[in-house]
Amino acid sequence: MARRSAAPLASSGEVLHLIRAGEAVTRADIGRVTGLSRPAVALRVSELLDRGLVVEDTEGPSTGGRPPARLSFNARGGVVLVASLGAGRTQIAVCDLAGTALSTAEVTIDVERGPDVVLPLLMDTWESLLADLPAAQVRGVGLGVPATVEFAAGRTESVRVMASWTGLVIPPIIAERFPVPVFVDNDVNVIAIGEHHAAYRGEVDDLLFVKVSTRIGAGVISGGQIMRGALGAAGEIGHIPVRDGGGVLCRCGSVDCLDSVASATAMLRVLRERGRQVSGLADVVALVRAGDAETMAVIRDAARKLGEVVASAVNLLNPAVVVLGGDLAETFQPLVSGVREVVYRRSTALATRNLRIEPSRLGPGAGVTGCALMVLANILAPEAVDASLSAAPRATVF
Repeated sequence: MARRSAAPLASSGEVLHLIRAGEAVTRADIGRVTGLSRPAVALRVSELLDRGLVVEDTEGPSTGGRPPARLSFNARGGVVLVASLGAGRTQIAVCDLAGTALSTAEVTIDVERGPDVVLPLLMDTWESLLADLPAAQVRGVGLGVPATVEFAAGRTESVRVMASWTGLVIPPIIAERFPVPVFVDNDVNVIAIGEHHAAYRGEVDDLLFVKVSTRIGAGVISGGQIMRGALGAAGEIGHIPVRDGGGVLCRCGSVDCLDSVASATAMLRVLRERGRQVSGLADVVALVRAGDAETMAVIRDAARKLGEVVASAVNLLNPAVVVLGGDLAETFQPLVSGVREVVYRRSTALATRNLRIEPSRLGPGAGVTGCALMVLANILAPEAVDASLSAAPRATVF
């Protein structure tokens, strides 16, 4: 086992990182890897044990005599509260420190009703879920919202898309009730994080996740990391204009955006204009099963327009896989097939040589997983762990 310089690994946060990664699982391992003295190792391990971040047992291999105490990360040493807001459906959960959902709920709520309605509902639901988890130590909160988010500040920017949220700084509002670190990102970004980690980690490092639902957006994984852009606006493919859009005004104020002509909302609008009685996707599914030619034509047209925009994204980003998720992609296989056909025809031969285009493997649960991972990546970073250990108050227990 290689020895590292003690200076950069002198903190308890760095020791926790080594234990989580499996690079050091005994006190002796930590000493060899970091060069820290035995008393220094003991101090750091004691801090982690006291805060419930690490547990130990005596099952480690023995070289003769008493076996060494084996250290492992304690995924049950706290919980994170997460929620993935969609335009109409919200997934809410309490997860452990490995990102596994311990308790979940799903609510149907129109986010356009505004933060004064939505945020109290979220927080009340979290408290209800926590009631089933006695003495759960809340260590962080993560939220995905259907809007452009200035990630570092947790500020939403979504003029005419989610107007009542525009400019809102969400973390301080949630922190009033749950005084722990709060992180907010775009809903498709957290879904992309969850999908990549749970279904593609170790398989591909470059992934484009496209959500096709009430609205359309994308999350970009590049080099294994989410790409947010300078101000959090990366992946807004829903507001790329398409040809033959018919002059439809988009929520953003532009005309013929992909979101306004190929989303579920657009599909329902077009079918109603053509005389079909549809109130939701269930009605569209019924028409497809009945072999309604007009409905199939609308789906094919949406697939063509979506495919043309995704083809441009493939040429620009060169992902290894394009994942199609959201209600439309999960409901209509012809949509996925249509997008695949257009992308292979319109993108460059090199970009599509090994490209895979497939439906989501994780489904609706990807948002919850992604939110949890977003929080854990921040609160379990060595510098964050060190800051929490040095702070006098401990994370709040609910």
